[in-house]
Amino acid sequence: MAELHDLSFGYQVGPLLRLLSQETQLVPDLLRARPWLVDLQTREEVLAALLEQEWTGFVARLGRLGPWVFAPSVADLQALSAAYTSLVEHAVGRDLSGREPESLLGRLWSGGDRAGREPPDAAVQAEDAFWTLAESRAEQRRQAWAETRDGR
Repeated sequence: MAELHDLSFGYQVGPLLRLLSQETQLVPDLLRARPWLVDLQTREEVLAALLEQEWTGFVARLGRLGPWVFAPSVADLQALSAAYTSLVEHAVGRDLSGREPESLLGRLWSGGDRAGREPPDAAVQAEDAFWTLAESRAEQRRQAWAETRDGR
């Protein structure tokens, strides 16, 4: 894990936004795992929606080039980290320059003199598995928090 931030209160959104102002992948990564937030555009809207819909958690970057995630617990962070590790293991030593830049596989490719090759199917499947897990965890948290709020 390259970076970890606790997001427990609304007043933490502003300072966190300033701290992460240069992180261009923050919003796209958080939204990719949350298709129900597709209409949100700004960092502030996205972080406020996470607090409202999923309650508290951790904003973390998994690895230097890895994805930004929002997870409610250390166990969730560990599961996402393990899925990302699997992706990295499948991608190591591969030329991934043909992948779209917003994909995790595209980010892992750092250039060089290697001939262009398609990533192995296992790496593509590992990336798909990562995003499926991230979306599933986010949806579970959103549903659990909604049930808690509605049950009051």
